[in-house]
Amino acid sequence: CMSENQNVSEQLPSNAKLFSILSYVGILWLLGLLISPEKTSPFVRSHVNNGIIISIMECIPFVGWVCGIICAIMGIIAAAKTQYFTIPVIGDKIKIVK
Repeated sequence: CMSENQNVSEQLPSNAKLFSILSYVGILWLLGLLISPEKTSPFVRSHVNNGIIISIMECIPFVGWVCGIICAIMGIIAAAKTQYFTIPVIGDKIKIVK
């Protein structure tokens, strides 16, 4: 599984990295979706989209849980490095938050 990690070239709001990391923890992706000015950042919205996909994926017993945890860890690492992250296989095909 390869993922696309790109460094961010945009100017990020002060808490963008925090909200991007929280997007992978349960339903805390709601924070990045609702709180200004972070909610307008393409970087935060990208990670929020991944968090929503992972939340849906984790509804599938065992396989979804394992894949969800692995993808969440990969996403947290990318967000901490201020990089974009695309979930392998399905991430570039599903855009819930644009």
